[in-house]
Amino acid sequence: MNLKPYGIIIILICCGEALCAAPITSEQLQFFESKVRPVLADNCYKCHSNKADKLKGGLYLDHGATVLSGGDSGPAVVAGNPDESLLIGAIRYKDPDTQMPPKKKLSDDHIKVLEDWILMGAPWPNEPLPDFEKKLGPKVFDLNKRRSEHWCWQPIAKNNPPQVGYKDWSSDPIDLHILAALEKKGLKPSLPANNNSLIRRVYFDLIGLPPSSDEVHEFLNDNSDDAYEKLVDRLLSSSHFGERWARHWMDLMRYAESCGHEFDYPIPYATE
Repeated sequence: MNLKPYGIIIILICCGEALCAAPITSEQLQFFESKVRPVLADNCYKCHSNKADKLKGGLYLDHGATVLSGGDSGPAVVAGNPDESLLIGAIRYKDPDTQMPPKKKLSDDHIKVLEDWILMGAPWPNEPLPDFEKKLGPKVFDLNKRRSEHWCWQPIAKNNPPQVGYKDWSSDPIDLHILAALEKKGLKPSLPANNNSLIRRVYFDLIGLPPSSDEVHEFLNDNSDDAYEKLVDRLLSSSHFGERWARHWMDLMRYAESCGHEFDYPIPYATE
């Protein structure tokens, strides 16, 4: 494999069960350990190393062999050619979809360190591969196991409400589950709200807006037995109810007119 080295040929060779780089010069070793490895460790290893809690892009940057073999997008480094190396493209922030690190661009000095390292052939010390065994390779999806464990595939079963100490609070099964959890923590439910507080809570819950003074007075002066039910029905039929809850769905579906997150650039035709 011709890796177009600069100053030294870097070849992957078999060393028992691991791949390692050919010996490098003392000057290159000094440069790597004092400049290259610290940049990678401080800015990349959280997501791209054997120690990462959640490996991103299938890419390990903590060994020379895995840097050259790359991740899901292909080799991270083309030794001797920074402009063709995906790693350099990412840290230069040329493409908003692939810029790394995602939260803050590396300093110009750090970018130059990695460019110079690749120009000299991306030399890496001869060291054993980390223990990737538990992370490497595709995960096998066991559908039968998923069916046996996930709640959505469980057969419908009768679930009797739990026994509670505070008998007079509510007889609704959902309320009894809530009350049981409160009692387990040594807590008691709040006292019933007065009508003035109740109407404000219902308005904010259902439409996200406060009631007007006229609406408050109308509710307070309604002495019918179903005054609360009529209030809830009126708010449920309001267009504001749809607007409020549509926002939750848009958040869930990540709707926006820009990407947000780390890459906040406009999305063309988002409203069409």
